[in-house]
Amino acid sequence: MPKASFLSSVTKWLDSETSVLSAVLFGSSARELDEPSAGDEWSDIDLHIIMADPSGLGKVDWTRAMPQEKFCLKIVRPATGGVRKTSVVFVKGQIDLVLIPVSQLRLASFAMWLGLHKRPGKLQTALNEIHVSVRSGYRFIKGEQKWRGFYSRISTEMPGVRLTNGEAVSVADVFLCEMLWVLQKIERGELLAAQRSLHRSLADANFLLLRELRLRKNEPLPSFGLARRVEILLKPTELKWISVDSHLNREELRRATWQMLDGLKAMMHQIVPEWVVPTALEDVLSRLS
Repeated sequence: MPKASFLSSVTKWLDSETSVLSAVLFGSSARELDEPSAGDEWSDIDLHIIMADPSGLGKVDWTRAMPQEKFCLKIVRPATGGVRKTSVVFVKGQIDLVLIPVSQLRLASFAMWLGLHKRPGKLQTALNEIHVSVRSGYRFIKGEQKWRGFYSRISTEMPGVRLTNGEAVSVADVFLCEMLWVLQKIERGELLAAQRSLHRSLADANFLLLRELRLRKNEPLPSFGLARRVEILLKPTELKWISVDSHLNREELRRATWQMLDGLKAMMHQIVPEWVVPTALEDVLSRLS
């Protein structure tokens, strides 16, 4: 688990910060120690921070907020669901604060009470994103009474981020287009461009399909991240579906690209069995093997 003293420092700050209405710990730090994906000494502390005005957190002087810890760095970046995330790095650890305006949660809670979360749309997407965060464990550090029921409903009623058969087919078809691009770049000698797309496009598509496949088979997922700790749960054959192992040379990049396609086919055979690589495109790809 993250160092107990560091989590204690974070908890003490949350208790004293009046602008924070509620704080929900999720991710590996919220799991039991005997779980495969439980937190360890390298785990971040992931928190949903519910505030009236999240912009106020940008004014926090972290050297004073947690004086017992040695502050290193703070960054702000977008998070899923259209909100912002503040990451604060200390010598002993890192806290990732997903900043959620309380007005948005009140609106979402009311819409959920009306049953609107069952309809496809922005609300359903946002709630499914929260479900992905909390499905494997969460606990309130502050403000549980107000939002306990809301989080409970999200964790039990929402399916999480899923792919329909049509969406899976779209992921696979985009993969094929990107694969052709990668192979063409390899032929042209643009090896860095090919390597970048191999990791960012082809492997990422297979991560998406792997998550969907495991959800359909009711198999455990290690974390809310696509590739987090997959080494713990996957069989060697499954790991090959998503692994990229190549140096910056033509032959290894080609081999890794075709290995990604083998993984895609293996997963799509189980997700959408009728999907196949178009014969004409398979001929085009083969000429670049």
